[in-house]
Amino acid sequence: MDFFDLLRELRKGDPDIQKAGKAMKILGWICVVGAIWNYAFYYLAPFDKTPFNLPPSFPYLALISFLFLGGLFLYSSKAIKQLNPAGIKAGQSAIILLVSLFVGFMFFMFSTDAFPVDEGPFSIVFIVFFAIFFAQFGVPAYYGVRYLGRLPIEEGNFDKSRFNPESAVKVMSEGKSDDNLNSQTKYKDALLPFGILGTFALFIAVPLLSFFAIERFGDSKQMAFLFMPTFLCIFLSPIVYNFFPSPFQNQRNSIASFTGGGSIFLFNGTWPFFRLIVYSDGLEIRVMFHRFFIPYDKMEDIPEKVGFFSRGILIKSNLPDVPSGIRYQGFGMKRIVEVVTQNRNKFLGGKN
Repeated sequence: MDFFDLLRELRKGDPDIQKAGKAMKILGWICVVGAIWNYAFYYLAPFDKTPFNLPPSFPYLALISFLFLGGLFLYSSKAIKQLNPAGIKAGQSAIILLVSLFVGFMFFMFSTDAFPVDEGPFSIVFIVFFAIFFAQFGVPAYYGVRYLGRLPIEEGNFDKSRFNPESAVKVMSEGKSDDNLNSQTKYKDALLPFGILGTFALFIAVPLLSFFAIERFGDSKQMAFLFMPTFLCIFLSPIVYNFFPSPFQNQRNSIASFTGGGSIFLFNGTWPFFRLIVYSDGLEIRVMFHRFFIPYDKMEDIPEKVGFFSRGILIKSNLPDVPSGIRYQGFGMKRIVEVVTQNRNKFLGGKN
């Protein structure tokens, strides 16, 4: 889902404990990785040649701050899944602290001495910049805090199964068939053991840190020979991998395939990083060395008409290891929607 899908989900979507726990877990690991990144980046990047001029205390402040936030998010994830009301409060506090930390670091890095915001066009640039920053982080944070507050977790309901074994057996028996069905079916295939955000960050961070390390500790002339292969690897290898057959494709015949762009949670990719494969029984989305298969009977309805300013189709499901919302967009969206709708209706009609 893209930015507007995320806002719509946070504002009007039914609060889901599993989704909230998963989101808190992802944010937690992002903060942990961010702590390590900022710590290492300070010693490798040539900050002495930039207007930032960060103080020696920056890596320690970044490391401690983001590690603390990461731990708070991870605790919130675990507590929410255990129906502990403390998880909601921890998650809300972590979101507020994260936005505050971003704002603090922006003022910390962009000092008024280096950028005279009160002179000429700089004031307008900073106003526009912080307005965009607030829209990108502040608005989702606000609705995220409210979303956590709407979770169906109340005081005194923490770990009831521990005190009422009969209710625990009943709940387990009710969800046993669906859980077993989902656990036996594989809906995801990935080349790397990271999520899409983790894979993308790895592909950007490793070459960037390598270049900085070469410039600081080695011969800077060597970067010229490494730049083009690295560039091709980062931008071409995910695209080429999208055309390799997947386990899902090996088990069925593809009816149509399309190349385009899209968005999944916090990851946005332009054409041609996304690939959509249409089968007789479902859809496959390929992006950043990940393949997701969504059966037609496991996904929500998609709009049959696409307007001129359409942002593509939103594929929503509730499958294990599959993002709950995947938005795909490409050239010829009307035809894509027609192909998907026809095959989905044909499959669902055959089951009835």
